[in-house]
Amino acid sequence: MVKIAIIGSGLAGISTALLLNDQAEITLFEKARGVSGRMSTRMADPYLFDHGAQYFTVRTDTFRSFVRPLLEAGVMARWNANYVELDRNKIIKYIDWAKEEPRYVGVPRMNSINKHLARNLKVKVNTKIKRLEKGISWSLVDDKGNKYSEYDWVITAIPPLQVVELLPDSFKYYDDIKNIEMYPSFSLMLGFEKEVKINFDAARIINSDISWVSIDSRKPFRNNYSALIAQSSAEYAAQNIREDKTHVMDYLIQETSDVLSQDLKSAVHKNIHGWLYANAVDQGKNVEFFDIDEKLAVCGDWCCGGRVEGAFLSAYNLAKIFRENCF
Repeated sequence: MVKIAIIGSGLAGISTALLLNDQAEITLFEKARGVSGRMSTRMADPYLFDHGAQYFTVRTDTFRSFVRPLLEAGVMARWNANYVELDRNKIIKYIDWAKEEPRYVGVPRMNSINKHLARNLKVKVNTKIKRLEKGISWSLVDDKGNKYSEYDWVITAIPPLQVVELLPDSFKYYDDIKNIEMYPSFSLMLGFEKEVKINFDAARIINSDISWVSIDSRKPFRNNYSALIAQSSAEYAAQNIREDKTHVMDYLIQETSDVLSQDLKSAVHKNIHGWLYANAVDQGKNVEFFDIDEKLAVCGDWCCGGRVEGAFLSAYNLAKIFRENCF
């Protein structure tokens, strides 16, 4: 049986493993403590923050078939938010998501989805792969010097800059991936003793250094502890991603307070997370990176539009190529 190593256990990596698991022996390698990628949840008892992807849509029959069991298993649910669009602190549009295209979230938190999907997969967490070695087969070496050997194929499901840091320049698509740009982002997480009094659940914002606000505790099947997420604009993050995180957090608290017209400094829990690789600059591309000579391949949401559904479709397209060429 073909032996495959997949680096990265976000939705793209996990989906690839699930789609090929019947015809290959697969191991996922994840540098973090658990699976999730950007479908992540930060837990700060008693608060829960979906600090990566905020929700997702289902627009293709292929993805709809994939997520149907997740709905039936109760690990995802529709989020019928009261949604607004803001021009700075002025509401310019109201939208009732109950009457719109369905938006979904993981329940009871966003990372529940990937944890459920990966429950029967072989995953090595806390394992950061630092380099690859090519002999008769591929070997992977982690940051502690441990070596994992005899893999026929290596698939990366990580951001493009990390791909080019890891894969050899003999990889057929090395230069293509090297030129892919990603926007960073900050996620501000605030927990309150009392519910934040705003008359909407989520908002997209223009003309501000924050681009999104949501009350995570109002998502379906969450606990009752008031948790607010604010995500920065790509422009602000690009200019400040290397700045002191405390300074960035204080500034974004004030910016969010100004947008919502209330003082959020009363939060009893405050934290910030910087995503170096949040979104592809060019999200219109739909490409597969499959090098049969080097036995290397790449997938990820940034290969297919940048959304949660794109992560799955990238995996689906890559798995189809594997089935046509390798099994």
